[in-house]
Amino acid sequence: MYSKIKVSLNSDLRKRFGLRSFAISEGDIVKVRSGSRKGEGGKVVKVDHVTGKVSVEGLTIAKADGKQKEFFLEPSSLVITRLDLSRQERLARIREIAALKKITISEPTPEELAPPESETEPETEAEPVQSEVVSEETSAETQEKEPEEENSEESEEEEENDQ
Repeated sequence: MYSKIKVSLNSDLRKRFGLRSFAISEGDIVKVRSGSRKGEGGKVVKVDHVTGKVSVEGLTIAKADGKQKEFFLEPSSLVITRLDLSRQERLARIREIAALKKITISEPTPEELAPPESETEPETEAEPVQSEVVSEETSAETQEKEPEEENSEESEEEEENDQ
């Protein structure tokens, strides 16, 4: 069992905070730097302290039955590109380490202190897409109904002509 799983910071965060690595937590934004998923990235969804692996939003693997399952990555193949500093204890830990190393760090901006916006953006994007799909379905249904109505009118006209 791993108590804290540390992941390397990208060069910008290293310069800014004076740290080479930091404990990863849910909400951090990471990028895969090696392996079959190299270059992909996203928000950390789950940190498994038992196996010592990390799951990233959007990275899944297909099972034999076609279902998608979360894909766990080794922390050594990840790099943190943005820390989630919305929890005060994480920022306090960075300041504590900086004080031990006798370095000054730049204070995070209010944008960095807020939780990542990627949590709210997909939900708002998903809703209009669903409404568009519904509108397409309704337009397809109306198109299907129109020919049926025309056919029924034609059949009525034919019946009148026959009589």
